[in-house]
Amino acid sequence: MNMPYWSNEQSGEPLFWVKNRPVYVTGVLILAHCVCFIIGVFAAALDFSSWFVELSFNTRAVLLHTKLWQLLTYPWVHTPSLAFALDMLVLYWFGHDVEHILGRLKYLLLYFSLIFLPAVFSLGLSAIDPTIRGIMNGSDLIHFSLFIAYTCLFPSSELFLGIKAKWVAIIFLALFSLIDIASKSWIHLFWCWSSVAIATYSILGRKILQYLSSFKIGMAKRKAQKPKASESPSAYNKKKTEEDETIDAILDKIAKSGIGSLTKSERAALERARIALLKKDQKK
Repeated sequence: MNMPYWSNEQSGEPLFWVKNRPVYVTGVLILAHCVCFIIGVFAAALDFSSWFVELSFNTRAVLLHTKLWQLLTYPWVHTPSLAFALDMLVLYWFGHDVEHILGRLKYLLLYFSLIFLPAVFSLGLSAIDPTIRGIMNGSDLIHFSLFIAYTCLFPSSELFLGIKAKWVAIIFLALFSLIDIASKSWIHLFWCWSSVAIATYSILGRKILQYLSSFKIGMAKRKAQKPKASESPSAYNKKKTEEDETIDAILDKIAKSGIGSLTKSERAALERARIALLKKDQKK
């Protein structure tokens, strides 16, 4: 019997496996949001509106009535809408790559920072100016910010119709901002830019600090694809040839027996090759 088993790795490896299929933190988050969405559908059908009110984030409710749980519950409140499917697709498409690069612990830290920090910042803004207040629910800004994090990692990767990720991010951020300005939704605009700033700093801020702390890190990145000093060019080329042959063998196995036939180590090798290609496209 195939039982789920857990991985002890913190980066690159899935959270656990089910029947030789990897399950990552992103997949668990998608499942959690889908469960909450279904609960929301039945709550709406049964006219249980108080569920939405108590769990959605409301600046006045938190400041005046200390409903602090709303700082963490609002992203799990989903109103029945087709936009939910797009929200989950964004998380699926881009969340996995961000998780793979950051590692699961840092990825979870980023995810919950995107939940908690913008809410706290908006409370501070509302405390300074009581006329600025608002209600927030859903996870669309959180997952859009994960897309921003992906863009910071792979700005030159091609998305829709060959358009690079960085231009798609700029276009959508501009559209969201213009919509908020037109509707005078200042709290939502502030929330959006706060989330984007957190996601950007989580990726680029760390790199900037690394560059400032050591010039050697930048040199190491430029030489990442070159043979090591202790490794002769012939040995390096032999190593690269062996890696290419391994990937070719894995692809042949998929063609003959399907992706379900791959072992755990073969799936990990295929995933490393995919990330390497993304990084290569980023440098172009």
